Amino acid sequence: MARDQTSNELRSASPAQRLALGFFALAGVTYILIVLGALVRAHGAGLSCPDWPLCFGEVIPPFNFKIAFEWGHRVLAGSVGLAFLALGLLTLRLPELGERMRLSLFVATLLLAVQIVLGGLTVLELLASWTVTSHLVTGNAFALAVVLLGRRLSRLSAVDPSPTPADSGQRAMTSLAGALLALQIVLGGLVSSHYAGLVCPDWPTCMNGEFFPTWTGIQGLHLFHRSLGYAAALAIAAAAWRARSHPGSRRWLAVAAVFALAQVGVGVANVLLRLPVEITALHSALAAGLVCSVGVGVREVWRGP
Repeated sequence: MARDQTSNELRSASPAQRLALGFFALAGVTYILIVLGALVRAHGAGLSCPDWPLCFGEVIPPFNFKIAFEWGHRVLAGSVGLAFLALGLLTLRLPELGERMRLSLFVATLLLAVQIVLGGLTVLELLASWTVTSHLVTGNAFALAVVLLGRRLSRLSAVDPSPTPADSGQRAMTSLAGALLALQIVLGGLVSSHYAGLVCPDWPTCMNGEFFPTWTGIQGLHLFHRSLGYAAALAIAAAAWRARSHPGSRRWLAVAAVFALAQVGVGVANVLLRLPVEITALHSALAAGLVCSVGVGVREVWRGP
């Protein structure tokens, strides 16, 4: 009965609503891909098969644990790209949607193209820190772009009242939280690519009993990442409190505040437990959720009538 009701609702939905559901589903798969990428990095699996599409002289090499992670990541990435291409073409074919969605689709397509190139460079450059970091940042940006595409399509298919304008304080605080989070994601990629979490596992002290033994080198990078993480969590919580009267963003920022608190705990546990694979993946999953919720919150407070 429930399945029949869902089928009837989908049949009666407008093309924009159906495409919005498709983009939301694609965003979910993209976030799974981000987590799988974290598992690939945690295993150092990108070095298992650097010669794409050939691996050790075979098109399909024996599937040991590391290679299975890496090939699964590649296959899922290719599927996401094809699904996005199909959804984008379907959107552009509709006269009432194509003109309005063209620029948004172009931006998301550009992010996807850059992400594909960076994925190949990450393997060919043997997990160089700049490729790992930029690949992580662009992947999160593409996932957020897909979420925003779905939200815009769902608005086009419904009677959407004029958005409630945000005041300058709400905009400033939410934008600050977004900027700190973006910088934190970049630093997280650098820490991950250098395995810097293992340099200073005893938080808040490191090795010689000092709270801040050095701000240089890999150890300093990790301390900066941790300190900025606390600042970003506080800024997100403050933005959620400041936007509690803004209907468009308050729910997203409240979810982001919960994610931020959980991310701090998981980040500390990730280091204290010496970067176990499962917690590393959870850390990346929470970071991806933060990018989505804070990104939508920023979009809502700056959304014009």
